[in-house]
Amino acid sequence: MPSHQPDLASTPDRRGLFAAAALLAFAPSMAFAQRTISHIVVGFSAGGAADGLARLLAEKLRGTITSTVIVENRVGAASIIAADYVRAAPADGTTMLLAPDGVMFLYPHVYKSLTYDPERDFTPVTRLANMTLVMFAGPAVPGNIKNLSDYLAWAKADDKRLIYGTPAAGAAPHFLGAMVARAAGLDMQPVHYKGGAPAIQELVGGQIPVMFGSVSDGLAMVNAGKARALAVSSGERTAILPAVPTFRELGYPDLVIEVGLGTYVPSKTPRNVVEKLNSAIQDALQTEELKTAIRQWGFDVSGEGPADFAARIAKERKRWAGIVQSTGFVAMD
Repeated sequence: MPSHQPDLASTPDRRGLFAAAALLAFAPSMAFAQRTISHIVVGFSAGGAADGLARLLAEKLRGTITSTVIVENRVGAASIIAADYVRAAPADGTTMLLAPDGVMFLYPHVYKSLTYDPERDFTPVTRLANMTLVMFAGPAVPGNIKNLSDYLAWAKADDKRLIYGTPAAGAAPHFLGAMVARAAGLDMQPVHYKGGAPAIQELVGGQIPVMFGSVSDGLAMVNAGKARALAVSSGERTAILPAVPTFRELGYPDLVIEVGLGTYVPSKTPRNVVEKLNSAIQDALQTEELKTAIRQWGFDVSGEGPADFAARIAKERKRWAGIVQSTGFVAMD
């Protein structure tokens, strides 16, 4: 007599099917928990502040919301190549850009055509660090000149002294130099270098009298007595150079410029993923190792989250449109 018992080997187990369906439903969040960030993309070569910060951040994020974080250096075109790479990456939180915030608010005004649109293509996550710009004087400026007022009087006496170095054409230090020259009524000409390192070398070698750059560009030379810091561009004095006055203190209220490093993901990344990334990065920024390293590189810890960071970018983008236009700068290819 045939058996009416079900064949368990061939009959679907409904409970098993429900369990499988539940696993599939939660698969995206499980994948996120396992692979939130697989790559932090940096547009600079290894050894610099941005790369160093990315590697320390990657170390702190491993084992929190992700097990594997790889720093990827996509060098060239002042971080434009790196930004374009992240723009085209999957919007799932696994690829994040670490870049100067000028990539988002300044570059649209200095390049004729960008391969990315800062507003359309990116969502800010966390602003990691803030840095002031500095006006450095080298040995070509007499040692008895200790402040900005003395320098301006010295420079006016000879047109050959009216040059200043910058890390790159179209970068924030370039425009700070132009703003200082205009505010002081001087016709100063920029000399552009391929980065802060060659510019500071020319400064301490006496080839240029002054340069404008990030505090990290010349901090070591200032500490070694080979360069002097005449003024800083931050709104308040920086703890890194506490004895150096701000341009605002010296009678130039419009010369407040702060640059920084931040993290970004493709714009269609889900909001909850952005928030989780920000939370993990905020925790990392609270560690003494990361805070100490940020200060050693000449930065101050920022920690602005997605909303405040996005508001800063929007405000600065509008402000820099006016700054660039006022200097007569012609957009580059």
